[in-house]
Amino acid sequence: MTDSNEVLFDIITDKNKLPTLKETQEFVKGYIEVITLPNDDILVINEEGKLKDLPYNSKASEVWVSHFGLTDAIVGNALLIKSSARDGERW
Repeated sequence: MTDSNEVLFDIITDKNKLPTLKETQEFVKGYIEVITLPNDDILVINEEGKLKDLPYNSKASEVWVSHFGLTDAIVGNALLIKSSARDGERW
């Protein structure tokens, strides 16, 4: 049984495993917010995560901090799509 406060963090490295919009929305449990990181990777989170008081996501927050410093925290499920998986294409 999964704890309702458990958050997920997944990393996509294979372009053949890129999720559809619907799959991404299901993963983050709502509307998506796409954050392009300085290294061109993409962090996808729930757009309303803080408004919905979703639980803190330590792994996704570590990614955020590594790029932007202690300026924010990520909540809810998050997906990291590596730039190599996108093969130069916008996502």
